[in-house]
Amino acid sequence: MSSEIGPKQAGRSVRILLVGDRDVGKTSIILSLVNEEFLDEVPGRAETITIPAEVTPELVPTDIIDYYENEQDHEELCDQIRNADVICMVFSVVDDTSRLNIRDKWMPLLRECQLNNDIFHPVILVGNKSDLINSISMHLVEDVLYEYPEIETYIQCSAKMLMNISEMFCYAQTAVLHPTAPLYSVEDKILTEKCKKCLCRIFKICDADNDGLLNDEELNNFQRHCFDCHLPLQQLNGIKTIINMNCERGISPSNCVTLDGFLFLHMLFILKGKAQTTWTVIRKFGYNDRLDFSYSYLHPNLKVDKYCTIELSHKGEHFLSRLFETHDKDKDDCLSPVELKSLFSMCTEEPQLLRKCLYNTNHKGWITSQGWLSFWSYCTLVEADTTLAYLAMLGYNMKTGNQLSGVQVTRSKKIDLQKKQSHRSVYICHVIGSKGSGKSTICKRHVKTTKIDDHLENTIEPNISVNRVQVYGQDKYLVLKEINPISENHLIKDDINCDVACLVFDSSQSCSFEYIAHVYLKYYQNRNIPVLIVSNDKGKPLVKQDYILQPDQFCKQNKLSAPYVFFNSSEGKKLYSNLATMASLPHKYSPHQSSLIPSLRESIVFIWKTGIGVAMVALCGLLVGKCLVKPKKDLLS
Repeated sequence: MSSEIGPKQAGRSVRILLVGDRDVGKTSIILSLVNEEFLDEVPGRAETITIPAEVTPELVPTDIIDYYENEQDHEELCDQIRNADVICMVFSVVDDTSRLNIRDKWMPLLRECQLNNDIFHPVILVGNKSDLINSISMHLVEDVLYEYPEIETYIQCSAKMLMNISEMFCYAQTAVLHPTAPLYSVEDKILTEKCKKCLCRIFKICDADNDGLLNDEELNNFQRHCFDCHLPLQQLNGIKTIINMNCERGISPSNCVTLDGFLFLHMLFILKGKAQTTWTVIRKFGYNDRLDFSYSYLHPNLKVDKYCTIELSHKGEHFLSRLFETHDKDKDDCLSPVELKSLFSMCTEEPQLLRKCLYNTNHKGWITSQGWLSFWSYCTLVEADTTLAYLAMLGYNMKTGNQLSGVQVTRSKKIDLQKKQSHRSVYICHVIGSKGSGKSTICKRHVKTTKIDDHLENTIEPNISVNRVQVYGQDKYLVLKEINPISENHLIKDDINCDVACLVFDSSQSCSFEYIAHVYLKYYQNRNIPVLIVSNDKGKPLVKQDYILQPDQFCKQNKLSAPYVFFNSSEGKKLYSNLATMASLPHKYSPHQSSLIPSLRESIVFIWKTGIGVAMVALCGLLVGKCLVKPKKDLLS
């Protein structure tokens, strides 16, 4: 797998601070880097050097700060340590005192200055004046390397011979941009838990068929996504050989890479000093430097006008359908708790909205494929930001680059009214009625689920159900939301606004209709919202309603459809299709739209007036023509 360094990280810069005893060569190292030659005479302290991004290996601007104890007190040193991104701890390989002071003085001081930090700044241990010894002496620093895990690496250099000077600063940059500590525990010699969790999610996303293995095609898709290049077969086989030789269960009998093998490979990158490879992968899948999801990855900017809504696009729906299919191991068209947990293991948690609405399930209460798509249609409508976040976490971005193509913004509702046509596919219906009218039953019967308690017709929390319905042969999603106002005589704006209102009364209770009649007259009479009056038949004798008008008379007077009689049976399913139809054709079913839709009588009068006007214009033209022709004949004679 490629280990090339990616493009510049936007907004990043690196502050490198050099500390150590006097006369170990800190200033000489900085000046040798800048001048590309060794100066025999150097000042006590070099000024802060800023290196432009385009001349650094990691393509980020870099500040190099020198420390000189004769000019800086302890407090100023601590401030510089806290403000630095990485510390280069310099000692002389021919001076035992400067070397011993690393453990006895400098490393304790660094920690003391960073007591309030979550993690310590990375440290590069630098042994200067290596031109005065014959070979690299790792035994000089082995004890301090094990004692302080924040020390990323040890490098020997020579400011006089210009040896490993640029490499030292390259290591310092890498320690900031691609630190080892968040990925690997030096003490335990294993990947950190957060790193392991990130890589497990990445493996699962790349495992397109969800068989627990990465085949050659899946590995190449992973390679293209992270490094934008193809993985040659010879290199791929070489990687598998390395994994197989070092990781007992790293390669499956079918010659595919297992999760153990995938984790081992990244640990090998880190141990070989190529943590940037693992960081490139992790950042490509949306993680920040703390191995948490970056905000911009989960929440891209999406502008939505006031009268528009957001729905799943065809791509988004196809992705979620495919995700359901690959996790439905037993192919029973539903996800068991184990299968659902496996699916959402790629996310921080299950969406909370999943437990706050009703959708189709099997007899065990397991979500079906239709319930799955219904839920996401509802979630996108009311919490589009949640859908965008979960599309990213579930791996949608791997094929498309951005989850915005997984949703679409609908046309303004105002334009729908003008065009007398709606292209939306998700509608929300508010179910309103007095206590005991049966609005809870209507919401619950919208779906097939065992989550319903038949003995609890009324609940404190509003019932929300979503299911797919047919409107003129097309699939639409209808969301039913039971409205339980704080006060029966007062509805807030959010209780009123919807695509269609379902006003329910109990035909066996004489005082039931009066409530919804008042609701209609107060809140819906002058709004462009279709309304359907529903008479809930509970199998009891019908009674006369205690209102000045009976339900059918009220509907006729207010130009509403006749009351729909709802039976608590399978026959009542037609109600939901009717509601969705009304929502999709608001211009036809909204009484307040009558001004936009001329009546038949008005149309006929308009046609007659237009016809008479055209006839009179024609007659006048004929008379004028005759008058002009007569003088012309007289002139000729």
